[in-house]
Amino acid sequence: MIADRFNRRRAMAASGSLSAATSHAGSMRPEASSRWRDGERLQAMLDTLPVAVMTVDASNFSVTYANRLAEHSLATIFNAPAVDPGGLVGAGLDILYRDPEWHKALFADAANLPHSERIRIGFEVIDMRATALEDATGRYIGPMLMWFLATREVAAEESILLLAHYDSLTGLPNRATFFERIEERLAVPEPEFALLYLDLDGFKFVNDSYGHVAGDDLLKLVAERLITEAGRRNAVVARLGGDEFALIIDDTHHESLIAFARALIETLSAPYRLSSGVVVQIGASVGLAIAPDHGSAADVLIAHSDIALYNAKAAGRRTVKIFTDAMAECLLERVRLENDLREALETRSGMFVFYQPITNLESGQVVAREALVRWHHAQRGWVSPGEFIPVAEQCGLIHQLGEFVLLEACRTAQTWPNKETVAVNVSARQLGQGTLLPVLERVLTQSGLENHRLELEVTETALLSEEIDCVSELRAVRAMGVRVALDDFGTGFSSLSHLRSFPFDKIKIDGSFVREAAHRPESAAIVNMIARLGHTLGVTTVAEGVETQQHLQQVRDVGCVEVQGYFLGRPAPEEADANAVANLNCGALSLERSL
Repeated sequence: MIADRFNRRRAMAASGSLSAATSHAGSMRPEASSRWRDGERLQAMLDTLPVAVMTVDASNFSVTYANRLAEHSLATIFNAPAVDPGGLVGAGLDILYRDPEWHKALFADAANLPHSERIRIGFEVIDMRATALEDATGRYIGPMLMWFLATREVAAEESILLLAHYDSLTGLPNRATFFERIEERLAVPEPEFALLYLDLDGFKFVNDSYGHVAGDDLLKLVAERLITEAGRRNAVVARLGGDEFALIIDDTHHESLIAFARALIETLSAPYRLSSGVVVQIGASVGLAIAPDHGSAADVLIAHSDIALYNAKAAGRRTVKIFTDAMAECLLERVRLENDLREALETRSGMFVFYQPITNLESGQVVAREALVRWHHAQRGWVSPGEFIPVAEQCGLIHQLGEFVLLEACRTAQTWPNKETVAVNVSARQLGQGTLLPVLERVLTQSGLENHRLELEVTETALLSEEIDCVSELRAVRAMGVRVALDDFGTGFSSLSHLRSFPFDKIKIDGSFVREAAHRPESAAIVNMIARLGHTLGVTTVAEGVETQQHLQQVRDVGCVEVQGYFLGRPAPEEADANAVANLNCGALSLERSL
């Protein structure tokens, strides 16, 4: 090894066993000394240079001079004690180069110089530059080598390169590198592979509940599991950012890809023990795109796998979806709808609030009205709330939409002479964000409505979210004097636990049970049970979906307190909006007849 040869050479120099020519006190061979008889001052200057300097005889490629820094740097590289620079004189090129014969050929001709290179010796790196050295007559006598240790600089460069291409937390390739890997796969003739886009379900809850350190710990554990699973199928795995990961797999068969994706989801859904000792559990959703069927460009494949992931998450957690053209068209339509809804909210064009009465069965009086948002699109006409509200929830417009409905409803309710309560639906996306209480305070102040005349309706589905603490926020709402109702009761999965965890002012029985009670005994039993439960708890029960006299009689018989439905009143605009809505409806009818 080079290090062994270096240390043997230095040991010989230290013991005096080198030839007189090699151990010359002036650190120069006699013939070189004669040529540089007047160069002692130059040698002293070279010894003080901040770079290592070494000269080599072109006739036999042995070292003829080495300054002190050359000796010191090589001693550092080979972990040897420092000796006089003369210890290097007479050594061959193998003291620096693993392939000295190649360098001998290089240094034999001055025409090859200057020459620069980076050399790795053990754990160290040196930047070397060789220049031609000539005597007084201009004859080439050998190369002069100058170098400095560049280990730290190289490490910094490699670190920067690593950060540019790899995720610092998990060590996985990052988005840019993953994009390059896809392009490499696409560059081969007839590329066939699949792209899996993966998003963690429930990660935000862990991150928010236990802190970012726990979140980072979880992401590293997820990466380890992905690396293991990817290794079984020779797949490439990357972290694209946040809790999103992606894989490239050499497979295009739908069945096996879905099986692999489901296995990934199963693996990632197993419990994790964090470094803090906390045990957490999450899930995952996967979107699949296949090359070249779903795209022959990296950005297209990523976009299409992302669309498939969007559909997987919309279909429920721990789900796999493969991209289809219909998905892209639906997404494009959703984007159009989102843009139109945003413009409508900004301009208030076509946005209305309708009100449906809620009647007390004993008195027959309307005691509350539910505020229901309606949107009339300039080209599409009336857009169903079931269509645009999910879009608002997904794109973040639900906060703006929710505040619009709250303000309109409270302002309108303030004008009602009988002081009825106004009920406003609150989306799960409006809860747990820290924005609901400030909005309520602002709306109630601007409208002048008494707090107790406002009632917020939340669904069981909203309460089922693992990622937000709805109950504590609802307690704060109730502490303001605002009433809270549990909507669509009976359609969730843990209704009784919700009633135990929060003192709701009302329970609204889902209309599907009321409508089916006439011909399905089990639905009638549910309505009966909820009515009795409300009576026992002292909570007002409201039967939704009352559309016939039979429905009304049934809910009256089981003891429901209030009713709501088409039989008693359809949602309708207030007087201020009635003419505008009528004109829109007339215009739509005229257009329909003309077609």
